[in-house]
Amino acid sequence: MKTRKLILSTFAVALLAVMPAVAQADPVTLTLPGSVIVTAGGSVTVIGTIANGGAPDFNISSWSINFGDPLLTYNDLAFLSSPLVLGAGETYGPTAFFDVFADLSLTPGTYLGTFTVFDDILQRSVTATFQVQVEPVPEPISLVLLGSGLGGLYVARRRKRKQEGNT
Repeated sequence: MKTRKLILSTFAVALLAVMPAVAQADPVTLTLPGSVIVTAGGSVTVIGTIANGGAPDFNISSWSINFGDPLLTYNDLAFLSSPLVLGAGETYGPTAFFDVFADLSLTPGTYLGTFTVFDDILQRSVTATFQVQVEPVPEPISLVLLGSGLGGLYVARRRKRKQEGNT
């Protein structure tokens, strides 16, 4: 009975000694803003950082960007300047990663987006999720009303100053 307890105890200690090496978390982190705001018909640049907190190296093989609506598109040419390999302790960013374009016909609201960077050599990837808040385009008539109101205030003030000067 004592031998059995000794064997089980030894096995448990050996398992605890090996587990941290096996259960090592991926040290690569991808950081993007939680939310970006864009006006329908406009664009916004997404700034991000990718960091490798430890070994092994992270080979940037490819990446993908996905949105919850096909009326949101992107231009990822900025990420082409990223390094091909992030060594242990290396960081790239903060810098422009990609631009998001919102179609003019896109309904205002909040849309989900994901940005994933792949290491095809070691079969790893890292993903960041973010929100795209689409705001409506100000209507032209609203801008005309605002301009005419400001113009009216200017004329009224000018008349008042002129009347004060004549008195």
